[in-house]
Amino acid sequence: MAEDSYEYERMRAELLGIEPPDKAEFERARSARLEAEQAELDAAEAAILEKQDESLRWSGGKVDELSSILSSTQQKLNRFKQTACGSLSNIFSRGSVDIQEGSELTASTSQAAASAVQPAAEPETNHEELLPGEIQPAIPTEKIRAAKAEAHRKVTSQLDKLDAIINKTDNAHIAMTEQVNQMKRMAK
Repeated sequence: MAEDSYEYERMRAELLGIEPPDKAEFERARSARLEAEQAELDAAEAAILEKQDESLRWSGGKVDELSSILSSTQQKLNRFKQTACGSLSNIFSRGSVDIQEGSELTASTSQAAASAVQPAAEPETNHEELLPGEIQPAIPTEKIRAAKAEAHRKVTSQLDKLDAIINKTDNAHIAMTEQVNQMKRMAK
């Protein structure tokens, strides 16, 4: 027999020799206690979701910072190749012919490097937000459903953000690998 049932409370009152509780009053107290417990659970779940959301924003910012560092490094590598390595290799391979700044070879190299560093666009999420004035649940089960729907929406949003971060890190990894290979070729 469950400790929070009416029968349990009635038997407890009989054993203690006190008056048994009124069933309607017991049900009101029980429903109030259950609502309070549910509110605590919802608040704890909302706090956890907020922490996760903040963590995702922080991670996304760091990945964006890494992408900008990689972009800057790629620009420096391209300038170095054009000034130092480009002129030395041109002297040895073609004689004294210099590659002009706006030439096709230079433009295609910088375009390829820029496309390798560009992070993927974040996927757009098209979630309808629930406004507090729109839905006014009449019974606690509707409140619970609304809270679960909101939690599901937040989790889905976080998954979308996580996918975007994974795409950005994949692009950063590709860019770093390409830059390492470029530096190895320049060092030879």
